[in-house]
Amino acid sequence: MHRLASRIRTRRAGRSSRGQSLVEFALFLPIIMLLTLAALDFGRIYLGYINIQNMARIAANFAANHPDAWTPSGKAEDRTSYQNQILGDAAATNCRLPIVGGKEVAADPIFTDRNADGRYEIGDTAEVALTCTFSVITPVMSNIVGGSIPVSASAVFPVKSAMTGTEGGSGWGTPPVAAFTGNGVVAPSTVSGTAPFTVVFRDTSGGAPTSWTWTFPDDGTTSNLQDPLGHTFVNPGTFIVKMTATNAYGSSDTSQSITVVAADAVDFEGTPQAITPGQTVSFTDKSTAGGTAWAWSFGAGEGTSTLQNPTHKYNTSGSYTVTLTVTYPAGDKSLTRVNYITVSVANCTVPSFNGVRRNNAQAVWSAAGFTSTVGDYPGAPSGNYVINTQSVQSPLLYPCNGNIQVTRQP
Repeated sequence: MHRLASRIRTRRAGRSSRGQSLVEFALFLPIIMLLTLAALDFGRIYLGYINIQNMARIAANFAANHPDAWTPSGKAEDRTSYQNQILGDAAATNCRLPIVGGKEVAADPIFTDRNADGRYEIGDTAEVALTCTFSVITPVMSNIVGGSIPVSASAVFPVKSAMTGTEGGSGWGTPPVAAFTGNGVVAPSTVSGTAPFTVVFRDTSGGAPTSWTWTFPDDGTTSNLQDPLGHTFVNPGTFIVKMTATNAYGSSDTSQSITVVAADAVDFEGTPQAITPGQTVSFTDKSTAGGTAWAWSFGAGEGTSTLQNPTHKYNTSGSYTVTLTVTYPAGDKSLTRVNYITVSVANCTVPSFNGVRRNNAQAVWSAAGFTSTVGDYPGAPSGNYVINTQSVQSPLLYPCNGNIQVTRQP
């Protein structure tokens, strides 16, 4: 009996355990199915990404073999073949390309002009970048990541044939940007020198020009060299040198001002040029280099100097003509500037003695810069006086050495 009861209890326990397992399996089955679907969903999208990479490589290879298709004169059927190839691959991959004008469209290739010659040819590259959108079919996952996932891929292939057909300079390339230097100075900045002045011109244009035209107005000549080295300007003057750079797509030009001064040109500067008696003027030689001696004349009665950059003190009012003579190996050259220095009489303020005490009159008169008078009382006033300036008893400007009439106040 004891053994029979034990067997019955064992059978009942086994049936209970199997029932519990079935219940647990039923509870976890939806989760297992959801995870399985999610894995399948993302596996499908990953496989689509692999396919899009292949689509981009195939499209880039096509563009590299047909670069002329995207020029203004390119074949429309080649561009159509490019689109249809990508659209067909996208449909087979179950993804959607961007919608333009109500229909799916593949992006055109992007060509890179690596040598900057204004053309897309062998050595340049064609790049195709594609974006395709996949739908998410797993319900819970679509709530997390959205109903769709965009997947992108790109590929770059070297161009395998040169583009042709510029249509009179209106092709896909661009005209050059003309630029040059003169003696290392970038146009349009001015270059200056003494005749004969030699300037080395170098082309620095962008956009890969294939021909150049230089115009030199000093002698009316032209040049078609890329770098016309060593053009010499013989005569003094200012000349505008122009350069035109051209390629298959057009041309552009730029210019530079060349200033040429005469050899052995004498020039000088005095500072200041308007002074009062007793002031000093500094003279600076600004002549062209090469002088060996200098002779200055500072004006009538003002003396001379043989220094290159002298100073001179003017003590007497008046206007003075200054001359500089420079000795060069080829001879003396001179420059005269008439009435170049002006020495004006210093002005003083005529004082008013209204309200001034007698014993202060001397100090007031001296402080104004006067040392003598002409009239009733030579010398500084010793009492109350009226300054005879149109009966105006107020400070006015008069020369310090001028004759001021002072009379005793009644």
